[in-house]
Amino acid sequence: MKRLQMMLLICLIFLSPLCAGASDLGGMRFSFIRGDVQVRTEDTGDWVPASINMPLKEGDRIWVPEEGTAEMQTRDGSYLRLADRSALEILTLDSDSYQTHLTEGRLYAHFRGNRDSLLQIDTSTSSVRAHERSKFKVDVPERGPVNISVLQGEVTVENRDGRIRVASGEMLSLGEGAYPEKSTLGSPDDWERWNWERVGQKDGEQIS
Repeated sequence: MKRLQMMLLICLIFLSPLCAGASDLGGMRFSFIRGDVQVRTEDTGDWVPASINMPLKEGDRIWVPEEGTAEMQTRDGSYLRLADRSALEILTLDSDSYQTHLTEGRLYAHFRGNRDSLLQIDTSTSSVRAHERSKFKVDVPERGPVNISVLQGEVTVENRDGRIRVASGEMLSLGEGAYPEKSTLGSPDDWERWNWERVGQKDGEQIS
């Protein structure tokens, strides 16, 4: 009996740091970094180099330089990925709600939430909301329309003209002073292919 108690005690000692470390990661963390990715923390107001497992907080800003890439994982297992020359601000990190603002660049989202959760990507012209499992891209170029491309599932886009549902296989273009335009998705580009191949194609599995 004493031997069994001793073994249980040893297991608790070794497992406790692991559990504590996982909980300390918070609602969003960096899970992949390539290049000199920078974070402007809300606490200090300074830009610091990003690092793997670095927790992100509300108010933090991320900058991905040329030839860089950043991947962030949320508590529910969703992923947000930023291509090079992309800027993202973390607005809200709740237990079932994640809201960010993509100032410029390209973002790929793999949302694994459910009907009670929300992933929202704001841009200068719209808000993109996912309430169910989905994969989509948001492109905010330096010049030209904002494009929202849905690869699987669906999202709702809200702007000054109202709400627009964008389903799998569709792309919505939102230009300043122009009516929203829907079109059919074209062939995948290098950015999309990289996302589908990320982590041994695990992210390319069909949504169930």
